[in-house]
Amino acid sequence: MTRRPSAAVALTLVALAACGGRDPLARRATRLETLVDPARMKRNVEILARVPHRAGSPAQRAAVEKAAEFLRAAGLEAVISEHTVGIPEPIEASLAVEGPAGRAFDLSERMLAGDPYSAAAPAELPFFAWAPDGDVSARVVYANHGAREDYDVLRRAGVAVKGAVVLARAQGVCRAMKSLLAEEAGAAALLLYPERRDLGIVKPDFPAGPYLNPWTVQRGSMLRYFLRPGDPDCAAGRALPRLRPALPALPVSESVAKDLLRRVEGPPAPEAWTGWLEVPYRLGATRETVRLHTRSRIEGRVLRNVTAVLAGRRREAAVVVVGAHTDAWVNGAVDPISGVAAVLETAAALSALARDGWKPERDIVFTLFDGEEYGMLGSTLWVEERLATRAPPMAAFLFVDSTVRALDFMADVSPGLRESLDEVLGHVADPVSGHVLLSLRGVPQLPGFSGDTSPFLGLGGVPSVELGFGRRTYPQYHSAYDDPYLLGRILDPGYRVSATLARILALFTSVLAESPEPPWRFSEVASFLDDELSKLAKDPASNRLVRRSELFSAALRLRLAAREWESLDAARRCLGAEKAEPLLLDAMAAFHDAAAPEFARRNLLLGPSAETGCGTETLPGLRRALHGDGSVEAETARLLHALATAAPKLREAVRIAAAS
Repeated sequence: MTRRPSAAVALTLVALAACGGRDPLARRATRLETLVDPARMKRNVEILARVPHRAGSPAQRAAVEKAAEFLRAAGLEAVISEHTVGIPEPIEASLAVEGPAGRAFDLSERMLAGDPYSAAAPAELPFFAWAPDGDVSARVVYANHGAREDYDVLRRAGVAVKGAVVLARAQGVCRAMKSLLAEEAGAAALLLYPERRDLGIVKPDFPAGPYLNPWTVQRGSMLRYFLRPGDPDCAAGRALPRLRPALPALPVSESVAKDLLRRVEGPPAPEAWTGWLEVPYRLGATRETVRLHTRSRIEGRVLRNVTAVLAGRRREAAVVVVGAHTDAWVNGAVDPISGVAAVLETAAALSALARDGWKPERDIVFTLFDGEEYGMLGSTLWVEERLATRAPPMAAFLFVDSTVRALDFMADVSPGLRESLDEVLGHVADPVSGHVLLSLRGVPQLPGFSGDTSPFLGLGGVPSVELGFGRRTYPQYHSAYDDPYLLGRILDPGYRVSATLARILALFTSVLAESPEPPWRFSEVASFLDDELSKLAKDPASNRLVRRSELFSAALRLRLAAREWESLDAARRCLGAEKAEPLLLDAMAAFHDAAAPEFARRNLLLGPSAETGCGTETLPGLRRALHGDGSVEAETARLLHALATAAPKLREAVRIAAAS
């Protein structure tokens, strides 16, 4: 007679099989070499970026539906959700120098011989979304990058900004922050142009090469999403008019900027203010006035988000979200469609692995968001809806905005996910040098708040990662020349780099999704806190941090608890992971304060930079309070409460696992 195991023993055997049955990472990396198809990525980019497709347009609807078809072809059920929002549409824009020596500028980009996609360029009116209508006549003042310190330089030089049209370089601080700082300085309007000096190594101009040409215009959103991403008219059900800019603004090409800079009178600007245009860069204003006229209207448009799920063994476990956005300013082959192609390829590859018998522990949720370019509209709606339901929590968000802007691998990683990424990079070769990427990658940076990671970090406290090749912005960014010709002929012939990024994304996703426990290392979080508190201790304002020793002690207790959990025997930790998961989720959730009224302070670890807007500020509540924005005591208490919550949760998880 065959004796059947008890239910408890059977469950233990199932758990042991899940813990020990994973195929080695090296074998899976080799398998992904064959599953990821560069030719398919090229085809998908050429289909999805064939024509301009701004959010809410008929072409965007077609692109979204086609992307959903690709997910279904991979064997996944893709669902499209629709949301109607108000989106600004440009009507007219003009810029002219007034007076006898004046001229009206041609603001449009040109059709270029050799690039068939650029035929659409002249019809795509350059504009900044959410910038108000304006009809301004004023002198032009050059303000370098338009950062806070640049206005200090102008003030010390006696240059009046009040009532002027400010001309600034497009790079540097976030464009919406440029608008806010220009408004605070009293400017009447803002012009932004791409400066060659900010764009890296000089190469031939597009379309002969990857560099800037004189007609490139870089569009973008002026929404102050560093204050809160999403629809400014119904964020969390409340109208937030301060999210909208107050200054009329236009993006202009370097050919327009060159003419205006030549007209500025005054002493030479500091060397750091000079660029590579063959004109003088001066501290002063133009003798002539310039007239800027813009008009737009808010129209109801339908945003379409796509969601597909690869089911895991435990459907109630925290999920891994993998996403990109589909909307572009024009064709958007690099930003965002190369990122979409990487997510589609990851979905296809992991679905194939699942058909071969691989089973993740937790669901993998593939997402394609709409309306990112206008201020993370679609992703904010998606995160808000998920947080409002009884859906399983989110363990991590992996985001690709662009696969290749340059050839250096970049990763922006939340504390807790770096070691897992390094494990993956040890199994992937650099497509150019052939060396293992782990040996080439620089120091990972922190995820920012100018893309779809923002609502995940700020509204959900979800650890997030952005992956790509090329940290520096590329010259055709948000222009009519970001098209399949640029990506396939110049930046990534053969799609070798894009395919490498897709393999990294697929392998990284698989590692996180097959983890029996939520896939973070709390020892990384503890080290991050210790490092950032040490930096704060060196801040001149640190004398206001009266409970410094308490913070360091609490961070140490978290480190010890994390070490205790992570040093447990792997099999025992795995057996206890299912019961311990709620405790581990609570430990990470302790560092997110959903009740905080200010978006920037909800995530206690990471927030949008108060200086740049797009960048990241560590320990944002405490750091801002030390510099006079808020109560130091209140922010210290919030961080101490988070630490006092997280460490005991980890110790309880240890107890549960040890008893398994």
